[in-house]
Amino acid sequence: MNEYLKVFQAITQFSDRLLADEYQSVEIKQSATHLSLDVEPCIEEIKQSALRLKELLQVCFKDVSQAEDVWNSKPRIAKASVVDVWEQIGELSGCDVRIRNLAKQGKYDAVVKIRKAWSDKATKLKNQWFLWDKNQEVFKRDTIGFFEKDNLHKELRNEVDYQAERVILIVENELNLIFKELQAIDIEKIEFCIECFDLYSQSRFRQRLQSIGGEIVSKFTEPLKYLPESYGKTFRETLKVPVETLVHKSKMGISLIDFEESCKVIGAIVDNLILEIFEERVKLAIQTVEKALMFYNNFLEKQARYQQETSEQRAAEKDWMEYQRQQLKEVQHYIDAVISH
Repeated sequence: MNEYLKVFQAITQFSDRLLADEYQSVEIKQSATHLSLDVEPCIEEIKQSALRLKELLQVCFKDVSQAEDVWNSKPRIAKASVVDVWEQIGELSGCDVRIRNLAKQGKYDAVVKIRKAWSDKATKLKNQWFLWDKNQEVFKRDTIGFFEKDNLHKELRNEVDYQAERVILIVENELNLIFKELQAIDIEKIEFCIECFDLYSQSRFRQRLQSIGGEIVSKFTEPLKYLPESYGKTFRETLKVPVETLVHKSKMGISLIDFEESCKVIGAIVDNLILEIFEERVKLAIQTVEKALMFYNNFLEKQARYQQETSEQRAAEKDWMEYQRQQLKEVQHYIDAVISH
């Protein structure tokens, strides 16, 4: 590149000399002028290319620096306490078992509690509005008339709102047990291992840790705010659908059969939601533990490899990095010479 630049600069210099020579013909001077003008973009292109190449070269320098940072991290990883890492693996394995057991029991308890709460409320409304006769064990009404329809609708809607509050409270309480297990994971021990790595890897691991931690806090402390993707509406909006469907099914009133069916639909919606929430949250919790275990296993794998490396191998790697950096410096010197002309 520098040689070509010198050639183009020489062409310009000779053209300038020719233009200054009063004995040269007008036609030749015109040709020299055109040539000088056409050579200028060539010179500019070489300089611009050199500038672009210099930017790209900085990336290459960063690659060598990154390799050196990794090289420096190897002794730190090799000397880290194996006992501490295996202790963390043991604790995480136990945490995984506890989370699975808590999830199974928590899901069962949440469904049982919420089913009973809704069954009691639905039965109370049904007995109140359709006039349950305890002695004869029959309902005196099979339909609520037009004038009472709105009042029943209002009470049913209120009970559904209360049910939503009960669901939030019960689900949060059951999930909180799993959340506490996740909070018990020793982040400082993970951070100690992270600090052994090169700076780029440290940043990458910390970003993942922060992202996973943020998702866990959000989804376990506000489980009904972050519903599964299958729910396009909020929980309360989803529960209101069967209530409004019941009210608008007939303009004349509400039948006992339709009321019972509506209550079944509401109960089924709640059941399905609880199961999906637990499935998604438990999946997140187990994946978190598995990722932590994978991190420690990868750490031990690297540690075992680095401990097998010889001083000759490390010296050879150091020489390779120094050679690459020297080669890049020579290219940089060459590029700077082009830019400075």
